[in-house]
Amino acid sequence: MKRRLALMIGGLGVLVALAFTLAGVDLRGAWGYAADHPLEVALAAAAYTAAFWLRAASWRPLIGAAVPLPKLFNLLMGALFLNHAAPAKAGDLARMYALSRLVPSGRAVASVVLSRLMDLVGLLGVLAAALALAGAGGWGRLLLPALVVAGMAGGLFLLARLRLPDGLSGRFGAAGRTLGRAQEALGDTTRGALLRSFAFAAPACVLEAGILHVVGRGLGLGLTPAEVVAATCFAVLVAAVPLTPGAIGTYEAGMVAILLAFGVSAEAAFAAAVITHAMKFLYAFAAAPFAFGEGLAALEKGKVRPDEARF
Repeated sequence: MKRRLALMIGGLGVLVALAFTLAGVDLRGAWGYAADHPLEVALAAAAYTAAFWLRAASWRPLIGAAVPLPKLFNLLMGALFLNHAAPAKAGDLARMYALSRLVPSGRAVASVVLSRLMDLVGLLGVLAAALALAGAGGWGRLLLPALVVAGMAGGLFLLARLRLPDGLSGRFGAAGRTLGRAQEALGDTTRGALLRSFAFAAPACVLEAGILHVVGRGLGLGLTPAEVVAATCFAVLVAAVPLTPGAIGTYEAGMVAILLAFGVSAEAAFAAAVITHAMKFLYAFAAAPFAFGEGLAALEKGKVRPDEARF
């Protein structure tokens, strides 16, 4: 993890240095704007936090149990830190493990997988609407991710109805039992639960754009609200593919591509992408206490269902 953190910090430092080289005046103006408008920055941070509360509310209907919303928010904050600090999407695995202390492991696994899927569905829906409102077109950019999400949904639909081999649990032990229970949980998920999840996931994507709104105003980009939301959603969509540690480079590439389509200069687009991602990194590392606290709770708390929760 130390090596990964060093790589991420170093990579982000290189991007910031490059941004200052290409658009130093713009970046200094953005920092000055933030210093002169602390309330606006605080509101953007509050909107970003509210987005995670909405994601916790989106996750809750998929669990099928009365897990307190603050608990789910804490787990999401811990996962946010781990997804930035640990390899791959370790935060999602941590969510599954921590939730399995409260509900059966199959339901914990299925709920996290489904919440990820609903996040992507909400993201695509908001992105399509934002592009339409911005009048930018660019529908070809959505074809591949839409096909991938549709493929994921189709795969989960088939898994929920596929008959697994009878000897799976004996052959693969706890992993086989967990897969079987996750399959049952997928099959038990109702359409109403998915719709309620989507209803919270979609507005979360809109609130996440608050950071770029402040950055864009500081840089004088003159973006409309629809363009701000579209640029944020597209950057998050590109960063969903874990190609680099902390999505460094991929997030910036996605945001620059969409901002160029909105007529922003390459230097200003790069500066906006770097400073927005840097602010999100700072927020993620500020969530470290949540990861630490939930980790201690998971180690100390006894399993609710010892025969089901272990995987």
